[in-house]
Amino acid sequence: MKLKKAVAAAAVCLAVLFAVPALAADFPARPVTYIIGWATGGGSDLVSRVLCAEAEKHLGQPIVIVNKPGGSGAKAYVEISQARPDGYTIGNTTGTISTHKFMGVIPIGHEAFEVVITFNSDPGGLWVKKDAPWKTLKEFVEDARKRPGEITVAASNPGSITRLGLQLLELKENVKFKIASQSGGESAGPSLVAGGHVDACQAAPVTAKSLYDAGEIRPLGIMSETRVEAFPDAPTCMEQGYDVVMHNARQILAPKGTPKEVVDKLYAAFKAAAESETFKKFMNESGSMILTWDQKQSTEFLEKQDAQFKELLQQVGLYKEAK
Repeated sequence: MKLKKAVAAAAVCLAVLFAVPALAADFPARPVTYIIGWATGGGSDLVSRVLCAEAEKHLGQPIVIVNKPGGSGAKAYVEISQARPDGYTIGNTTGTISTHKFMGVIPIGHEAFEVVITFNSDPGGLWVKKDAPWKTLKEFVEDARKRPGEITVAASNPGSITRLGLQLLELKENVKFKIASQSGGESAGPSLVAGGHVDACQAAPVTAKSLYDAGEIRPLGIMSETRVEAFPDAPTCMEQGYDVVMHNARQILAPKGTPKEVVDKLYAAFKAAAESETFKKFMNESGSMILTWDQKQSTEFLEKQDAQFKELLQQVGLYKEAK
């Protein structure tokens, strides 16, 4: 009896093993579920919906978006990681795929997934009122060095990606700001600056764009390697001599073990979507950066991001081992 059960179990395993290449070759044969770990209307939701609408044209199947907010993406990450590795359940991530792991929120990071593509990045940025006394980042930093804890900067709550960008500047330059936390994220910062309620704010260009276009605020430094296309006159921190780079990059994840052939098909569809005129127009108008990094490039980036965030979270006292 035991022998028959063992033979039957082996037969099932072999059947699954030989079925994988066939399933991969036919992929996709039905709609693909795309999980977003944030509510509708947020940045990841808006960007993903435009991207998925274009990717469907190249994938040949509908992409069904499912919003599952909880823990700033943590709930969705766990669900994606536990899904069947066949390419039919995927989802997006932000920089929280690193911070959650190193803040003890969840015990997994990017290594628990197959990374399909990095398609977008929103770098941090430091913004001041149009008539603020500081004309350059250097003037701002030097003033902060003379007056530690006196310059008020609005930023997201501790552990957020943009907040970490501001803290990276503090650590690199040995300065201290008076940080005004915003529990609802960074979105209120530019308005607080324009209204004169704070001296500066830390926010992604996409968040600051409307008030920047209206001439109410201006950037002192964008935390990317190169200038953002929608802000050609906004200098980066790096070009001003400050080694401060902080991205909130978005990737698409598939469960670990998803066949390479399936990952490659997904990458091709989403790469074409990211290069479409519709997506380019949407992203340029919103002030976001478009990327088309493949699995290798994305993994290399995420490994560097892990190292950066782990060290930074340790330095600011937020590092915690997940249980």
